[in-house]
Amino acid sequence: MVKTNEREKPKGREETESRLIEAALELIARNGVLAGLNLREVADLAGVNRGNIYHYFGSRQELLRAAIARRFEVIGDSMLAAARGMPFVDRRILALRLPGAQDSQLRALLSIDGDASVDPMPRYEEALALLVADVEAGDIDPGHDLEALQVALSAFLRGYRIFRKGYARRLEVDPAELDQRVAKVFEVWLKAMASPAGGKGR
Repeated sequence: MVKTNEREKPKGREETESRLIEAALELIARNGVLAGLNLREVADLAGVNRGNIYHYFGSRQELLRAAIARRFEVIGDSMLAAARGMPFVDRRILALRLPGAQDSQLRALLSIDGDASVDPMPRYEEALALLVADVEAGDIDPGHDLEALQVALSAFLRGYRIFRKGYARRLEVDPAELDQRVAKVFEVWLKAMASPAGGKGR
């Protein structure tokens, strides 16, 4: 990122908001989620006055919400574009491999902080519609609870993304190697969804 003193002043609200969001995300990536977000540092990195944060967002929490929305929009759009037309198992394995740790960490942080407005499953309706299509394609048995399945998939992916590096350290393996191993286990679970919920074969 360009140093503050080398920046031109932002040209309007949209650019100022965008700079503040990107600065917040950069500081979180650099310092960690639990280090807290120093609004003076955010403003300095964005090259704007700290008062702009309160003017445009109202609070640190609203800035974090905006950062989450921005990050997920990028991740979600890239995932949907890449997964278009893919069968259920392939699409979910792809989701495991896509980046998303920061989005998951930020949502978890705000949720733990008591923010009831945080959506743990953005684009839920789109995801549920894809599962319905997977049932019609024969990839998921119609006896499965699709809402619970979507919750379970979301919980698995978010949990793995949050703790991925910690899991790898605990097993003393490279995170990329762990990704491969976890993907194999995940694939077995996903393929099992084509069988009835009672566990019996067709």
